[in-house]
Amino acid sequence: MRARYSAAVVCAVAALAAVAACSADARTGPSAADLPVDRVADEVFQAGNISLIEYAKNKLTADCMARNGFPQLAQVGVHQNPEPFSDMNVQPPLFAQRSAEQARLLGFGENEPSEAAHVLSSDPGFDRHLTGCFTEAAQTLGAELNEVQAQSYQLYNDIADERDKLLASPEETAVTDALLRPMLACVEGKGFHQIKSGARTLDTFGIGYPSGTYQGAEPPAPKRLPGSVEIVAAKPERRYVPSAAEARLAVAATECAQLTKFGSGITNQRIRLLRKAMGEHDTQIAELRPKVEKVAKAAAQVVGR
Repeated sequence: MRARYSAAVVCAVAALAAVAACSADARTGPSAADLPVDRVADEVFQAGNISLIEYAKNKLTADCMARNGFPQLAQVGVHQNPEPFSDMNVQPPLFAQRSAEQARLLGFGENEPSEAAHVLSSDPGFDRHLTGCFTEAAQTLGAELNEVQAQSYQLYNDIADERDKLLASPEETAVTDALLRPMLACVEGKGFHQIKSGARTLDTFGIGYPSGTYQGAEPPAPKRLPGSVEIVAAKPERRYVPSAAEARLAVAATECAQLTKFGSGITNQRIRLLRKAMGEHDTQIAELRPKVEKVAKAAAQVVGR
């Protein structure tokens, strides 16, 4: 299920997680229908500016907390999220992008990315000061900050909801089914069959679902002692290892996706629907752009860029 963005939730969680990644004329820029599909996050949602704004807010918050006797956020460092909204950039399903050798090595999974050290609070005093420091940071960056964040995340949710609604329509379900039929027939021809009852889908064939393991131990669980503020250690990248059965199915799915052009067909459908959904919000996109740019200028001054 697609996660919905919420400015308040994203920023509050990120602040406790090393404060990492949370937090002109209105008609300038290309129209939604003309955008390259790998530039949606940057051009529609201004991912670079939003990332900078939230980094500046979190840096101000960490500095404020240190002045109030809570240096932990500053100690772990403020990290900038390089790819907000990147899931809006259209790509084929992962298995349809890979070579047969990549499918054999990774199945349907991916290596677990590393995670920076972060802060976990069980201290009401820390939490109280954090709220105050958020407010102070917002005031430094300008009165439009909260509005810009809320509207950016609402725009994401609105466009994603519209895209998903279109995708679930009977007309688009028929398009998806037509793309699936030859692909799944090819997979069956390689000796694989449905593992769940119901319609013939990727899900009922088990395609796209990792069932392997990650190499390397999980770090110790946080202690969460009342009144404590913990620095949770950084996690290194862990390699994903598929089961033998998953790897065999993944190779078959990858080969069949390429043979039947399933990946390009699904991608073209998603591009068409995303552009249609974005077109419904051209005015919203255009009105938000100068607001984001204004707050981003203030954020650049804060971080010295």
